[in-house]
Amino acid sequence: MSFLSSLRSLTPMARRLVLMRLVIYLGVQCAYFIGVVGTLTFALGGGVGDNVLGIAILNGCMIVGSLVGGPLLDRIGPRGYFGLVVAGLVVAAASFQVLSSSMAGVLAGAVLLGFAWGMGDLVAKAFPAYLTDDPTQLKNLNSVMYTVSNAAVVAGPLAGGALAARFSTRAVFLLLGVCALAALVPAARFRPQRLPSGAASGQDASAGASTLRRGFSAVFSLPALTLLFWSCFFSFLGYGAFDPVESLYYRDVLKVGVEWMGWLSAASGVGGIVGALVVLRIPTRHVTVRTLLATLSAEGASCLVYVGTGSVAVALVGQILIGVAFGMMMPLLTTLVQTHAPLDVLGSVNAVMGFGNNVAGLVPLVCAPALARTFGVQGTLVAASLLVLAMPLVIGLTQRRRIDSLVDQERTANLVVEE
Repeated sequence: MSFLSSLRSLTPMARRLVLMRLVIYLGVQCAYFIGVVGTLTFALGGGVGDNVLGIAILNGCMIVGSLVGGPLLDRIGPRGYFGLVVAGLVVAAASFQVLSSSMAGVLAGAVLLGFAWGMGDLVAKAFPAYLTDDPTQLKNLNSVMYTVSNAAVVAGPLAGGALAARFSTRAVFLLLGVCALAALVPAARFRPQRLPSGAASGQDASAGASTLRRGFSAVFSLPALTLLFWSCFFSFLGYGAFDPVESLYYRDVLKVGVEWMGWLSAASGVGGIVGALVVLRIPTRHVTVRTLLATLSAEGASCLVYVGTGSVAVALVGQILIGVAFGMMMPLLTTLVQTHAPLDVLGSVNAVMGFGNNVAGLVPLVCAPALARTFGVQGTLVAASLLVLAMPLVIGLTQRRRIDSLVDQERTANLVVEE
């Protein structure tokens, strides 16, 4: 099925959701890499330590935002939740206008952006399940969602690079605020088609901690969710080492300016669009844990291409390949989580999954400066890429019997739906 055919096949509510995701993610992609990391590295002349601190704060606040947002989504439902996400992004965008002239100010702004971003990630990860529980429809909707998300990965850094080159890195945060407010237009008439009993009847605020505990319980008691959690955790453990040193790779190894961060990120977004479109053509019976592990390993191989040389041209190819692998991985992972998680704790389950990924991203920040001093920026990135490549293969071998059982269950369920 082609992208346009898939888009036309979506319900009106699903198309509204796709537009909501596109608009807010466009602003976030513009603000993160060019805005936060670009300001620290180029406008303020920061080094590895400054980037580590900034990204650690951002990722830490994303964890908090996700952990707060997951139970909140389970309690108040997607409509009210989306309004809070927009408000958080607007506040973050406004704060950078007065805070981005100093290192401390950028770090303070990163707190607000990280929290709002952590909440906003649930729009893509959980909202589709409020519209349908059909595996094929979920796969197609998630593929379309991540296709437009990767379009935002292209357009956001391009717009951010152009704004930073013409004005300053501060200007990119204005686009974040404009995009957040624009997302209210499609959201105004968005209505969920499925609601769990807890959301329908309402819960008091004291239920939040209990809901989050149920999310942890679901992740670590359901075999499929447990395997998904640890597979992504160990892969992101390697990929997390990229954040504090990647901008230095551009500056010191590739020897290019800040605008190239935008151009190569855009190339990754192009690959991501291709990857998400590939998922549209994967039969539902192949949307399994095994397919996800293969995709995670392919992402590690692509990372090696990206950082393996000092050539901008080769790095460009690597970014495209990373984009293809990541573009396939996200809709596959999201569909599997939505399929296996109970709807009444889906927000909390996604919060726990995001918690694992973000913690995995934080761990390498502790040792990244030492590794960069010992092995150099490029050596550190190559080692991280090897870890991303190897971990899914190790999990696939050591957990082969469990994976075979899960795949049989997933294929049986999908075949029943297809019939």
